[in-house]
Order: sequence, then C-alpha cells, then structure tokens
Amino acid sequence: MLANALVYLVAALHVLFMLFETFLWTTPKVRARFGNSAAQAEQTRVLAANQGVYNGALAAALIWGQLAHQPSVVQCILAIIIAVGLYGGYSAKRSIIVLQALPAAAALFVNL
Repeated sequence: MLANALVYLVAALHVLFMLFETFLWTTPKVRARFGNSAAQAEQTRVLAANQGVYNGALAAALIWGQLAHQPSVVQCILAIIIAVGLYGGYSAKRSIIVLQALPAAAALFVNL
C-alpha cells in the first residue's frame, strides 16, 4: 500500500510540474516560485512547456505502469526521474533533488 501511494505521489507531483510549466509558467505566482521575471518567463515559455509535456508523460507512464501491474515499467520510470532530478539539482536548482529525486527514490526503494 505504501509502495502504491508513493508512486501515485510522484505521478501527482509530475502532473503538478506539468501544469506549472505548460500552462501557468508566465503567471505571477509560478514566476515567483521559479525565480523568473516576467521577461524571463516569456522568453523561456516554450522551453518550459516542452519540459512540462515530458513531466506529464512521466506521470502518465507511472500511472499506466501501476494500473497495468507492470513493476518493471514503474521502476524504470522512477529511475529515470531520479537521474533527471539529480542532474537538475546539480545543474539548475538544488531543491529539485528534494522535490523530484527524493520522492522517486523513496518510491523506487519500496517498490524493489
């Protein structure tokens, strides 16, 4: 039960990331959350939307893997999220490790 809950938590986080990056990127609250000015948000809007689509795809793959009882798919997607989260934490913002890689690592650990 904990394993399922953590996978769905990671999926929900990625749906949230998708919403922020794809649809809400230029709004004042999301700009503030990501530390962007209005000009920066507008300049990076298309890139953020592309990243958001990837986050949505990760969420969809996790949900499908859970519903289809495909643990190897779930484990693979979680491993990808961990790798991307660690790289994002290294290259962009340290909080990505906590918000993305750590929940995925916890979910992977209990799903092994």
